[in-house]
Amino acid sequence: MNLKRLARWASAALIGVATVTSLNVAAETATLRVSIEGGSFNSKFKFWDASKGCPSYHDIPGAKDFMGGVRASDKGADKKLTVGQPVHVFMYRPKDYPGISAAGLFTEIRRRALQVVLSGDATLRYTGFDDNVPNWEATGEIDVQPASVCETEESDATDESEESADGEE
Repeated sequence: MNLKRLARWASAALIGVATVTSLNVAAETATLRVSIEGGSFNSKFKFWDASKGCPSYHDIPGAKDFMGGVRASDKGADKKLTVGQPVHVFMYRPKDYPGISAAGLFTEIRRRALQVVLSGDATLRYTGFDDNVPNWEATGEIDVQPASVCETEESDATDESEESADGEE
């Protein structure tokens, strides 16, 4: 009898913890709606986690920083992202691959990508390109910068660590 009571109590506690955890996770995400004016045949928006600096831009399933992708269209597609997390957004068009590869692949992807940080639901609409770098309109609770900002953040952190090491001598 006591064993059944203990099993019920443990089950109830586990369900309670799972419910609270799922509510916290749900509260920490927001929806980013991405689109491109006029649409873009056979193209995708791809997402990489940039919370630990510049990502690798490997886009195979299971790659360390890769968060997936959504089809690029005029009407748009939604992607759930964590609030406050820097994410790089890159619109991949297969016809651009030869130029991206010839220009240095990952550095060229970074040059063409945007870094977004959500504080709530938002939209990001690509409206055109200048030298393959996107022009965009952003609405909602979003901060948008060129993805190359991660390079300056990393060099600032390196400079600070070198200064602190110099000060310890």
